Amino acid sequence: TTSMRSKCQVSLKALVLCTGLAMLQGCGGGSDAPAPAASTISGTAAAGAPVIGQVTVKDANGLMRVKDINADGSYSVDVSGMTAPFVFRASGTVGGRVVTLVSAATSDDINHTINITPFTDLIVANMAGQLASTYFDSPDFAALTPTELNAAKTTLTQRLLPLLSNVGLASGFDLLRTAFAADHSGFDAVMDVVRVTVDPATATAQIQDLVNNTLIT
Repeated sequence: TTSMRSKCQVSLKALVLCTGLAMLQGCGGGSDAPAPAASTISGTAAAGAPVIGQVTVKDANGLMRVKDINADGSYSVDVSGMTAPFVFRASGTVGGRVVTLVSAATSDDINHTINITPFTDLIVANMAGQLASTYFDSPDFAALTPTELNAAKTTLTQRLLPLLSNVGLASGFDLLRTAFAADHSGFDAVMDVVRVTVDPATATAQIQDLVNNTLIT
């Protein structure tokens, strides 16, 4: 009958409307979608004592972000939207002495630890074949690969093994990536008793052990 036909048409329209709403909700039309997780790189900026200042991170496209270093030397930079690899520069003072220290990271280091110390500065310098601060200003990101960065780290670690073992650090201690506290213990104690100098004319660095008065070149 005409009445039954009208009821069927209304029901069909209601079914189409409900189906359409369900499809919209199923395609993310709701507001309950989780926010994307942040991508950060954190660590400690120190040279025996915390660096009082700021960390600047520069990505492969030249984009830079700046974060204050916490009083204990810790820092954390959000690198979401940035392109790996990265170079880091900690600028400030340590015990009233002005310092500029450089470090580096690759995509593998996102959401992990990267320290910024005199030793990471040497790692970057060894990898780049120039002063780390100069490399930060004009980085060759093509050379900043996990292989090159780890090779430079391994070379320096081997030179430092006597100093590291003196404070009870295992041979697997990672100068770049092992978290530490700037509290004059453990790895931080090593930086308390060494002085790092670089001769830009010869591109040679010397690490002087102030306790035993020995030099590592």
